[in-house]
Amino acid sequence: LQLVGDSVSLLFTKRGISETVLFDPAGVKEYFGVTPAQVTDWKGLMGDSSDNIKGVPGVGEKTAVKLLQEYGTLENVLEHAGKIKGKLGERLAENRELALFSKELATIRPDAPVNVDYEECRTDRGGAGIRELQKYGLNAVARQAAKLWPDDGTEQPVTTAPRPPRTSLTSAAQIEAFIAALEDEPALYISASQLSLSDGKRWGEVTLSQDLLSDGLMPEDALRAIRPLLDRPLVTHDGKSLYHLLDRFHLPHPELVWDTMLGQYILNPQEKSYELRAFADEDAFGLWSLAASQRQALGQAHMDGLMRDIELPLLTVLYDMETSGFQVDSDILRGLGREYTERSEQLKEDVYRLTGVHGFNLNSPQQLGKVLFETLGLRAGKKTQRGYSTDAETLEHLIDDHPAVEKILDYRTYVKFNSTYIDGLLRKVDETGRVHSFFDQTGTATGRISSSEPNLQNIPVRTDLGREIRRAFVAREGMLLVDADYSQIELRVLAHMSGDEAMTDAFVRGQDIHARTASEVYGVPMEEVTHAMRSASKAVNFGIVYGISEFGLARNIGVSRKEAGDFIRRYLDRYPGIRRFMEEAKQRGYDLGYAETIFGRRRMLPELKAGGPRRAFGERVAMNMPVQGTAANIIKLAMVKAHERLKQEMPHARLILQVHDELLIEAPAAQADAAAALLKETMESIVTLRVPLIAEVATGKSWYETK
Repeated sequence: LQLVGDSVSLLFTKRGISETVLFDPAGVKEYFGVTPAQVTDWKGLMGDSSDNIKGVPGVGEKTAVKLLQEYGTLENVLEHAGKIKGKLGERLAENRELALFSKELATIRPDAPVNVDYEECRTDRGGAGIRELQKYGLNAVARQAAKLWPDDGTEQPVTTAPRPPRTSLTSAAQIEAFIAALEDEPALYISASQLSLSDGKRWGEVTLSQDLLSDGLMPEDALRAIRPLLDRPLVTHDGKSLYHLLDRFHLPHPELVWDTMLGQYILNPQEKSYELRAFADEDAFGLWSLAASQRQALGQAHMDGLMRDIELPLLTVLYDMETSGFQVDSDILRGLGREYTERSEQLKEDVYRLTGVHGFNLNSPQQLGKVLFETLGLRAGKKTQRGYSTDAETLEHLIDDHPAVEKILDYRTYVKFNSTYIDGLLRKVDETGRVHSFFDQTGTATGRISSSEPNLQNIPVRTDLGREIRRAFVAREGMLLVDADYSQIELRVLAHMSGDEAMTDAFVRGQDIHARTASEVYGVPMEEVTHAMRSASKAVNFGIVYGISEFGLARNIGVSRKEAGDFIRRYLDRYPGIRRFMEEAKQRGYDLGYAETIFGRRRMLPELKAGGPRRAFGERVAMNMPVQGTAANIIKLAMVKAHERLKQEMPHARLILQVHDELLIEAPAAQADAAAALLKETMESIVTLRVPLIAEVATGKSWYETK
C-alpha cells in the first residue's frame, strides 16, 4: 500500500483471487482512511501481527486512523502525546521508541542499493556450477544441470557410474543368487513398493506385492530372502527405520557403514525433506551412487568424522531409546486430568461471574472478543479478519484492566495441559505401560535431536503444572531413574570458543556466572549483586548465545530499548573476547558462506546474501550456530559413549531419554549409584575445553524426583 503512487497501482486481494480491488492513491485513502504515505505511520501505531510489528499496545486500526487524520504523521502524534487525554496519551508517551521502531520495520526501502550484473551470474562451468547449486540446497536443479552441462574437466562433487541394467528379481531363489554375487558394501533400499540391491556394478529390484492377487513377492517373503545380506556391512537410507522394519519380521540388524539420509543431513542440515527421492533416483543404485558422492564430499570438507564418530553410532542409540520407551503411571495422569478439568470448570464459572455474561464459549475467539471488547469495553488490540484478537499477548496486556482476564489465561493453561499432555500422553501408552517417542536425527539446523509422538522434550519444566506431569514418568518396578543435566553448557562452550578471560575465569573458579556477569556489568562486588541484577545478567548471558537484540532484551527484562542497548554494550565491554568472537564469526560467515562447530559441522548461510531482516537473521546464526551446534555435538557424543559403556558395564541399565542438555537412564535400583557415576564421568570427560564441563546428577523413582 505504501508503494501506491502516480506510477504504481495495487491489485488488492480482498478474497483470494476471486474478489480484487485495483487501488490508486485515492482508492487507498477512501478504503483505509490513510494515504499511501501514511501507511508506515499507521503500522507504527497499530502494528501488524503478520509481520511481527508490535505497534503501540492498545492502539487499534480505527484509533490509528483517527490520530493520523488529526495529526498527519506518527512523529506529530508522538509530539502531541501529552495533550491526548486518558490512557491513550499515556500509552503513546510510554511507547514512543517502540512506535518509531515499528514504523521503521514497516517501511519498504525502494532506495535499497541493489545492483545486479547478470553477466556475473552466468556460468557454464559444469562441476563448479553444480557445486554452487548443491551448496544452496538446489539438489533437483543440480541433478538436471548435471545431465545438461558437459564435463569441462572440473572436479565433480558427485561420483557417477553408468547405470547397469536392472535385474528383475521375482523369486526368493533369484534374490539369494543375486546377493551371492554382490561385492564390497552393497546398498539396500526398501520402500512400500520395492526392495532393491546394488553394489554399483549391478542392480536388482524386487517388486513387492501388497496382496495375494498382485504380481510380486509378499514383503515378508522378500525380507526373509535377503537374510544372508544382513550379515554383511550395508549402505542404506534411514537405517533407524530399517531396524524397526526388520524387528517386525524378527530379522537381525546389519552393520551400517553409511546412511545417506544422515550424509545429506551433515552436508546440508536445512533440507526441506530427507527422503531419498529429493537427492537421487529412488532405488538401490541411486542410493549407492549418492553414498559414493557423499563420502567424497564429506571427506573433502573434513566432515566424514561426523558420520563415523557421531551420527552413525547415534542412530543405534536413538533406535534403542525408541524401542525401550519410558514407563508412565496412567493413574497419575488420569488423576491430574480430573484435577485440571475441575480447575478449568471453576475458572470458567469465575469468568462468567466477573464478566456478568454467562454461557458463552471461552474457547471461541469471536465470542470471547465480543464479551471483552464490546460488553466490557476493554481496549482492543490487533484485529484479525474474523474479529478481535484474543491471543495470549493481547490478553497479557489487559491483565490489570479487568480481573476476568487473568482467569481466562489460567483457564486456557489448564485446558491446554489436559488436551496436550494428559489426553495426548494417555493415547500413546502401550500395553506394557510405556510411551515410545520418535527421535528425529535430522530435524534441526543446529544438530540437536528433536522428539515427537509424543514430544517428551516439550513438557514444561518452569511451571508447577509442567513439573507435576513429570510425576507420571516413573521407573519400572525394581528400577530407578538417573538424570544428568549439563550445567550452562552453551555458556561454557562460548567461553571456550571465545577465549574470553573473564568468562573463562568465572567457570574455572566455579563461580555463579550470572552473579559474576552482574558484578562485571554493574561494577559492584559479587556480594552486592541483587536478585534483579542477576536476573537481567542471566537474560543477557543466555540471550547472547541466541543473538538477542536490543528489542528482545528490552521485552525480556522490562526496560526500554535504549537501556537494553546500553546493557548489551556494557556487557561486551566487560567481555571483549565474546565481542571479538561474535564479530569474527560473523565475518567468517560472509567469507565462507557457512558457520561451523569445533567438530566441523556446518550450516550454510544463504541469508547473508539477502537483504534486510534475512541478512540480520543470517548474521545472528553465524554468531550463535557455532556455540549451539558445538553443544549439540557434545551431548550426542556423550549419548554414544554412555550407551556404549552401559552395554559393556551394566547391560540391564539403558539410556531412555534425551531432552536438550539432559540425559535419563533407567537402571536397576542396586546399580543406580554406579550408573549415576558412569553418566556424570562420561558427560564431563567427553571433550576437553578451556573450562570444565559440569553435569548435575540425581536419582529417583520418578522423573519429578530427579529434578
